[in-house]
Amino acid sequence: MFKKLFSRNSKQKTTSEQNTNIANVKNIADANDISITDIDRLGELFGMMPSVAGANVTPKTSMKVSIVFACVRLISGAIAQMPVHIFDQLENGDKQRVANHHLSELFNLQPTKAWSAAAFWEFIVASVLLHGDGYAVLLRNYDGDIEEILPISPVGVTIENRQGRLTYFFQLNGQARGFDQDDILHFPGFGFNGLKSMSVIQWGAFNSIGLEIAMEEHSGEFFKSGSTQRVAVIKQGKWGEEQKQSFREAWVKTYGGTENSKFPLVVDNGTDIKTLSLSAKDSQLLESREFQITDVARAFGLPSFMVNQEQKSTSWGSGIGEIGLSFLRYTLGPHLNRFQQEINRKLFINKTQFAEYITASLMRLTLKERNEAYRQAVGGSQGPGWMTVNEVRKLENLPAINNIKFDEPYDPIASSNSNQEDIK
Repeated sequence: MFKKLFSRNSKQKTTSEQNTNIANVKNIADANDISITDIDRLGELFGMMPSVAGANVTPKTSMKVSIVFACVRLISGAIAQMPVHIFDQLENGDKQRVANHHLSELFNLQPTKAWSAAAFWEFIVASVLLHGDGYAVLLRNYDGDIEEILPISPVGVTIENRQGRLTYFFQLNGQARGFDQDDILHFPGFGFNGLKSMSVIQWGAFNSIGLEIAMEEHSGEFFKSGSTQRVAVIKQGKWGEEQKQSFREAWVKTYGGTENSKFPLVVDNGTDIKTLSLSAKDSQLLESREFQITDVARAFGLPSFMVNQEQKSTSWGSGIGEIGLSFLRYTLGPHLNRFQQEINRKLFINKTQFAEYITASLMRLTLKERNEAYRQAVGGSQGPGWMTVNEVRKLENLPAINNIKFDEPYDPIASSNSNQEDIK
């Protein structure tokens, strides 16, 4: 591993690896000895990021909230299933896929020995959503060619702008290391300021997640106490201390938990019970939790129905194709655009080649809708076709038909002339 990191030529070494005496940081989510540069990171480190509801909101506590977990899982999984293809830009403006490019295997199968490509992209996208940015270091061979792409935890990464170029510091294999920006794939989120981006949970959904955590804690305490409310027992006359204590012990024994809630408490005449707390219904707990689910999903750019929140209607369309297209356009599109630009500017700058996410799987229609679209594409309404039969078969993972006429788009004029000649 170290040979790969130090095996670049002398020019590359001077620009990509910097000597530094920064404090050691751990490349794990549970880092404790982290280099502190601002109050936000200090608060996140010690769990002191209270929301308006009082609950601490950090990447860890947020992922324990079901709606946050669902949003991160959905967006990460959707991007992870998209292949990244490498294309050549031809002189006539067309593009041609480079099938055996060495980076294709890293992006789509195994970026490094311990990671599959799907796990790699899920980690990167989750880092962007929870921390604001995702990072991966490019490990090169002696010739400077990329052999591995190693994901790096955003916890503990320090970035410095040195004369217009970014230098990244973090721990790698137990050693503090520094890398030039050309050796780091920095996948930014929304709001990139030249160094870091805005985390969804620290900006868009901070207080909403805090409220959701507080309501979950309240619900847990409610059921833990036997689903009873806080009450005051008022007795006519004066109670002795022993009577008070005996009554309290009997009350706790009877109503102190779910196991004992079925036993009634017997009280003497002349005793009244007053409610001191609101019930879950009176406090509109369920309604509030439903609103918070929608609010958190909104911050992630998702309609709540995509995370199994019931809705009577949606403006995203009714068919699976329309919903998939809207999800791709409004939720995934900004992420994919930023990711593609980062890959292309770091790996293919000033080259005729470029990388591109293939999003066809999300726009795939039902079989009936696909057949109708294919029929029009090959000229089924006696109009000029813009696809060949073999191109359609390829999209459906079917073998090509060995006949030249199935490799040419349908031309109604040529077909009509051919039929007339056959009649003659």
